Parts: sequence; structure tokens; C-alpha cells
Amino acid sequence: MKSALRSLRLFVVVVLAVAAFVAFPLAFPKPLFAYSVERGSLSIHSDEPIPAGEGERVLAEIEERLARSPLAEFDAPLALYVANSAWRRAWIWIVAPGNAGGFIAAPATRGHAFLSGADFESDELIAPSGFRTQPPRTLAYYGAHELTHVQTVRALGVVRFHLAPAWVREGLADYVGMPPESAAELHASIGTRDADLEMMRAYGVYAPWRLIVTGLLEEAGWSIEDLLASRVGADEARRVALDSLRSSRGAR
Repeated sequence: MKSALRSLRLFVVVVLAVAAFVAFPLAFPKPLFAYSVERGSLSIHSDEPIPAGEGERVLAEIEERLARSPLAEFDAPLALYVANSAWRRAWIWIVAPGNAGGFIAAPATRGHAFLSGADFESDELIAPSGFRTQPPRTLAYYGAHELTHVQTVRALGVVRFHLAPAWVREGLADYVGMPPESAAELHASIGTRDADLEMMRAYGVYAPWRLIVTGLLEEAGWSIEDLLASRVGADEARRVALDSLRSSRGAR
């Protein structure tokens, strides 16, 4: 019996140690990132020096994009952590897809998000593979995209965030992160195609979901509350968005 109890205690200790090892850098990343730049309630932290002027410029661009968001709330601090070094990324990315350029892990990341690497001077995110993202998906885009996820968690709560359809979560983040584009302009670019390989090369996998969100918010008259409460599938949401776009075109 005593041997079994000792084994059980050892098992519990190991499980708790592993959980702490995984959770610590997610929930309390600041000690791992020695360099930072701040702008109001926004900040970027990095494990490599941040060129002050370029870091402030990127933060200004992120602030501008978030200010256009229907979830805008600048009274609460938001932070980005850039893990350039391989060992930090290997540790922090335990819970994220290996090829993810950025991620959050709610509820641990309620006020911050992670990026996989950054070249501030060229405004490029550096993916785990070493690939450098190209405009319009710049470093500022990825910062605004991931911080929109943080704001969405704040608006919905952790459980409802994870239950929300992917087109809502990612479409809204893409809508905020990308430069402004009307539903008509976006539809003219991508039509009704799905995110096949050709689409991903040209527009990014989230473009069709951004079209849905743009159409619902700007053409169908949905509020942000309507969007976040929606549980319909992407096909039905696309139909509503495109029907509203066609109706508005006909009215003109």
C-alpha cells in the first residue's frame, strides 16, 4: 500500500511539474523577454533588441488597426511577445502548431499574444520555418490579428471563444488586421472560392472568412454582438453576406 501511495505521489508531482513547465511561459512570459517598447496601453517585448523608432512605428500601426476594430478597448493593456530564439520558441510553442507565426492560448494569454519572430525594420514577421511574410500581411498585421483574438476572448469569455465558429474568430481577426477593404472590393478579388491552395498563395487562408465578416458587418447590418453570438456554419454565413452585398448593389 505504501509503495502504491509513493508511486501515486510521484505521478502527481510529475504531472504538476509538467503542467507548470508548459503553463509558466504562456501565462508569465515577461521574464523571458529582456527588451521592450511601449506606446500607451500597447507594448512589444522581444528576446532581441528592438530598434526604438521601428518598434514604435509598428506599435503605432497596430494601434491604428485596433482603433478601427468593433472590439476597440484601449483602457486594458495589450502585449506582444516576440520569440526569435529557437529554444524559447520550442518551449512556448509546445501548445501551438509548429508552423504558427502567432498564437494565443486562452485563458493563459488573456492580455497578450506571441509572435514567432520579427524584423522590425522591414515590418516582416519571421515564421518558425524562416519564411518572411509579405505585404499586406506585415508584422503590424500579425500583431493586430493576434491581439484581436485577445480582445475576442475578453468579449466572449474563454469557453464561448473556443465554441465560436472558426470563420468568426479568424474572419474578425483578419478584418481588423488587414487594411480596410469593402465587401464589394474583396468579393471582386476572391469571388466565392474557398481557401484552396491557389487562394492561399494569393490572398491568405482567411480571406474568404474576412469577406463573410465584412459583408455581415458592413452590408447585412449585423452588430459585433450579432457576429460574436453567431453559431451558423461558414456556408450559411457566406450566403447571408453575399445576398446582402447583391441587394445593396441592386439598390444603387
